Amino acid sequence: MKKWSYLLSGVLIGAVVATAGSAFADQIKSLVGEKVAGEYVVKVNGNSLSENAIVVDGKAHVPLRAVTDSLGVNLKVDGKTIQIDSSNNSSSQQANAEVKTVSGKYQGWPISKLEERKAELEKFVTDTESDKGNMVKSLEISSKKTESTSDKFAEIREKNVEETKKNIQEAETNIAKYKTELEEIDKAIASLK
Repeated sequence: MKKWSYLLSGVLIGAVVATAGSAFADQIKSLVGEKVAGEYVVKVNGNSLSENAIVVDGKAHVPLRAVTDSLGVNLKVDGKTIQIDSSNNSSSQQANAEVKTVSGKYQGWPISKLEERKAELEKFVTDTESDKGNMVKSLEISSKKTESTSDKFAEIREKNVEETKKNIQEAETNIAKYKTELEEIDKAIASLK
């Protein structure tokens, strides 16, 4: 008798869990695996965002972080809760005015994000110039060692010299690219101030 009661209670609990699980799954609508039907350009205060909205199941889904950044409001994600704070109205209006004057690659970026990117680029330039300096010193040392006891060492040294020259050229290209982007960011920041 006890075995039958255990078996019956197990079946009953299993049925409840299975039904509750599917009922819970029905409450959550997921976009995973859904087909994106199209894209919309998103404009905030007349300025297009760098990210587009997507259309899934007949509804447009906008890039929330880009929208809140362009409006100058605070966005905080805490677990499964998204909090948007626009209580600081004067800074929000100032951010909107700032966004309106920036054009080109950095359109829609608030000044704080521009300044963060500028700091990153300045660090990249400093680090790359330091690496380049070390490679130039290494190249000078390798060039001074012209006498060798074997042809094998001379061949290895020549390969290292060529590789170092190639790395120096890459570093110079990257430095130029970073400095160009820094100039663009400086112009964008200047237009906001």
